[in-house]
Amino acid sequence: MGTRYLVVSDLHLADVEDHADSWKAHKGSRFVFDEDFRSLVRHFVEHADEGDQLTLVLNGDIIDFDLVTAVPDTPPWPVSSAERRRGLDATEPKSAWKLERALADHPVFLATLAEFIAAGHRVVYVVGNHDRELHFPQVQECLINAIEQHARAEGRSLLRGTIQFEAWFFYVPGEIFAEHGQQYDYYTSFRYLLAPTVTMDGEQRIALPMGNLSNRYLMSHMGYFNPHSGEFILNLFSYLFHWLRYYAFSRRSLMLSWFIGSLLVIGKLLKIKRHLHDTPAEHTAQLQRIARKYDLSQQAIEQLGKLQRPPITHNKMYRALRELWIDRVLIALLMTGGTITLALVNVPLWVKLMVPLSGFPLLYFIYEYFAQGETIFTIEREFPQHARAVAGTLPARVVTFGHTHYARVIPLSKSTTFVDTGTWAPITTADRKKLVPGMRNYLSVSFIQGTCNIELGSWMEDR
Repeated sequence: MGTRYLVVSDLHLADVEDHADSWKAHKGSRFVFDEDFRSLVRHFVEHADEGDQLTLVLNGDIIDFDLVTAVPDTPPWPVSSAERRRGLDATEPKSAWKLERALADHPVFLATLAEFIAAGHRVVYVVGNHDRELHFPQVQECLINAIEQHARAEGRSLLRGTIQFEAWFFYVPGEIFAEHGQQYDYYTSFRYLLAPTVTMDGEQRIALPMGNLSNRYLMSHMGYFNPHSGEFILNLFSYLFHWLRYYAFSRRSLMLSWFIGSLLVIGKLLKIKRHLHDTPAEHTAQLQRIARKYDLSQQAIEQLGKLQRPPITHNKMYRALRELWIDRVLIALLMTGGTITLALVNVPLWVKLMVPLSGFPLLYFIYEYFAQGETIFTIEREFPQHARAVAGTLPARVVTFGHTHYARVIPLSKSTTFVDTGTWAPITTADRKKLVPGMRNYLSVSFIQGTCNIELGSWMEDR
């Protein structure tokens, strides 16, 4: 008799969209993996010994609220014209509707959870950044009700409380620590993780970080990019080739989507920042609740909190502008204006030629040299050191994060291992027709008679 954990993260479930071309191919029905997920969970149960305690840990970004841009035909609440173009705001009732819309396209996923829970096992849902709207009680209740409906349809009954929601982390002393990991990444971190809402326009809504806003206002309108991979991080010439390949002879506009989307992201970031004030009382109360729940000292909670990074709007706004390419566009405009000015003023011809052809490029290369810094990929390198710091505070044999979509196992010491659980999101080949092998990752951890067994695998046909 022992304890076994199955950990998956970054499923990024959303509503399904099928288009004749490869627009939003990552949301297409051909890449729905619900059946594979069910076969994995059943395999986990079937290979356990009688009497084992089984826990399924959904370690963040299971539902991707940012990908759902649908709007109800007859909404019961006001919907602005901006929401109709780019998706509903992250308020409690609208987030509940988005969850219902996404789950409607994933009945097998719900049936899998219902079957697992009805068999007497436990599900722990650690909330990430793309599913932070599960902070709202109504949204949590929506998920529970959907699972219960599938259980009743199969003649099963569920006990309330068998789905455990964790806003920060899940911890079993001496065994496992599971956290999604967005708080170590200032592109996706929340200022107050346990109280992630602000009051704007008379409504409580999630204070979305830059990563979420970029998906909502940029990536949802640049559908030939896959938001689950880093393929949208290109150089100037690659962006030009992408435009020629997908946009030049279509009615869709890459530049307009980038320009409007970037302005919206920056504007939303600044607006949210203005509404973030002193530490909310709810955040402090939730910290105390977590400390009591896991029997942790105030010092341990504070040490874990210090590992988190503030959002990019906290003294890092320049990096946000750079990630959106706003800095380089401004430089290009300045150089173009300077070239035109030199052509119009009375200066020697060699100045008119040499400054634009050599002076401006030299200044740009100098700028690029000093402007290098953190990117969205930096967190991949830093995760192991964060895991080591966590293990130094909360002893565990396994420390596991999600978030990066990069599956790996790294021993931290003789007794502790870090596991990054990759992703189930459809990361495709360049032609958008096939999946890159090695994804649909899972972590299986068992503790049997004092022995810890760890398996990180890929649940794909070529596994």
